[in-house]
Amino acid sequence: MNRPAPRNYLAGAERRRLFWRFMPPALLVFLALGWIERAWLRPPPVADVRQVDTRLKDAHLERTVTDAVVIEAEPEPFVAEAEEVGASASSLAEVRDDTVFRPDDEDAWFQIWMTLRSGDAASLRRSDARRVSFIELFGQPKSFRGRLVRFSGTVHRLQRVEAPPNGYDINAYWQAWVEPDDGPASPIVVYFLRLPAGMPTGMQVREPVEVVGYFFKRWAYEAKDTIRTAPLVMALEPDWRPLKQPPPGGTGLGGYALAAMAGLVVATLLAMRLAARGPLPKPEPPPENLSATLADDDIVSPAEALGRMAAEAKVARAPPPVPEEPFP
Repeated sequence: MNRPAPRNYLAGAERRRLFWRFMPPALLVFLALGWIERAWLRPPPVADVRQVDTRLKDAHLERTVTDAVVIEAEPEPFVAEAEEVGASASSLAEVRDDTVFRPDDEDAWFQIWMTLRSGDAASLRRSDARRVSFIELFGQPKSFRGRLVRFSGTVHRLQRVEAPPNGYDINAYWQAWVEPDDGPASPIVVYFLRLPAGMPTGMQVREPVEVVGYFFKRWAYEAKDTIRTAPLVMALEPDWRPLKQPPPGGTGLGGYALAAMAGLVVATLLAMRLAARGPLPKPEPPPENLSATLADDDIVSPAEALGRMAAEAKVARAPPPVPEEPFP
């Protein structure tokens, strides 16, 4: 009974057979594991931040008398060291929270702009400004009035706003709506005197920044649903940090790596298939007449071959001939 010849795993046909048998299932398993990781093994959700009700409480008060006159209370005395605030204490005492811009705000408003313009952005970033959160600014506006603060966030809207007529050579500034990094989904409104070169502007932006500026007041603005309030900060310019944010639900690097590996495997499969279609070397045809092919060969029997080998070994073991003595 003839035994099948052993497989030559180094042959091209055998390697292609093994590749097509094991590589497609391995590719399917790899892609399935990647999908499971992205779909089910997501990073843990971020803890919910306590939300703040920013609606203006007195926004819908109804007057019982149509011609009633509202008289503001006398301002509370403002006590602070001159080096700690960006405007005079008397002007800061005139500022009111939970209101829009008022004529009495202008003195403190433009004094702070003059303070910012007299310095530079680098010195402000190096200052020991207190790092604050949205909760602190929103809940303690009188404590931070006119003081230098620092916070980080993402700008979602950035537009140019014309300045009111003034004698300080300020024609316009930039209004930014910043979502703080460590606060609720409520904005901090920041007014910048200038912007870094190349910073995107518009109603739909997403730029990470760090802000160092003077807190002005808790400002009232008209939202889509009602009148709301937000902390208002005045700064020279943002410390713009244009970093690419990973997509939600996973890291961008993992997705790119998975796509690149899948593309590499597909390209390898296509290359192997194209190579398999190429012409294979043709084996030499077997001889038609074995006797004619072996006619010129010296064919001996095993006994004759062993005899020749023994004679050659005997000659090899014979001692060398003794040389004759030379003539005397």
